[in-house]
Amino acid sequence: MDRFTKGLETMKQYVTPEALAQMVEADALADIAPDLRKMIVEFAYGEIYSREGLDAKKRALVVITAVVTQGAAPQTKTHITRGLHAGLEPQEIVEALLQLVPYIGFPRVQNALVIAQQIFREQNLIET
Repeated sequence: MDRFTKGLETMKQYVTPEALAQMVEADALADIAPDLRKMIVEFAYGEIYSREGLDAKKRALVVITAVVTQGAAPQTKTHITRGLHAGLEPQEIVEALLQLVPYIGFPRVQNALVIAQQIFREQNLIET
């Protein structure tokens, strides 16, 4: 199996089939960085996410905390959504985010919690 195919197979643990198809077909940066999507699929998912040692839920939790630590709001939304698809419960995500307060501060954690709240509401996981 080539790296791209392996990456796509691994991504199925984190995204719906519809989201995966849209991601591959509708690459928002294809006009200026046509190789970026291929790099993400091949390297991040084909080599890193597909490693043994962590299940999809644990791996998703690590990635969520990493992007929150970086203050990367769009990626925070993406990876919280992917974490839910991988089987994380909202409470697990919230607790992991709260665990970050002493290390990255209240503002970044609060921003991430707002994003999480929006996603949980969109997916009817909490009452509005």
